[in-house]
Amino acid sequence: MNQKNHIEEISKYNAKISIYNLVYKKFKIKWWAYIIIPPLLPTIASFTFLFYEKDLWIVLTFPLMIFFSAISVNYMIGRIEIIIRTYYSYALNENNKYNYSSFLEIQKRALIDLLGDTLTKKDNLLFLIDKLSAQQNKYSYGLSVQTVVITISIITGGFLSKFLDYSSDMQDFYDGSRILISVILLIGFTIIIVDFFLVKGFVEQYVKNKNRMVRTLVNIYLDKYIE
Repeated sequence: MNQKNHIEEISKYNAKISIYNLVYKKFKIKWWAYIIIPPLLPTIASFTFLFYEKDLWIVLTFPLMIFFSAISVNYMIGRIEIIIRTYYSYALNENNKYNYSSFLEIQKRALIDLLGDTLTKKDNLLFLIDKLSAQQNKYSYGLSVQTVVITISIITGGFLSKFLDYSSDMQDFYDGSRILISVILLIGFTIIIVDFFLVKGFVEQYVKNKNRMVRTLVNIYLDKYIE
């Protein structure tokens, strides 16, 4: 096998040592249901109340979104611990708990198993680190909550002016504006919650994924050859 194909084959190990593949993929389907469904319930309720113009009830669903999202995150943390205790007990710390270092240890062990003894020799590790470092791609996350808020503000201002032009009287303007503002606030709050609990974590993980192989190879090198 030539050098290029060899590097390409080894590059495929990047996906195999992902936390998703090593940990999350072992989650049971019912676990995912317990994680995903609770935060969705108040969101669905919000749109139902919006349909029936129950403004006060819409506001009350916001803290419920936060509450159920926190429960889901806490439940997910518990399931991660179960997986690590079951399959990767060697990665637990002195308190018999897991932390960020536990994930690094799991990835390191998995990559050593994939590479074998030959490719984990000193010179071969240095070669792989050098070659794979050159293949890394950069990614930046430009979307922010501030951008979303500014955009919503601009849209809201534009629609409110149109309502004022086409409303038959102030009561008509008030009713239309009230519905629009409720929708905007609900969408904005949902975006912020999704960004905080899901998008930001996925993006940060995506950035780390781009140098996962190199980072793990360096950890192997440090453990084996640096005293």
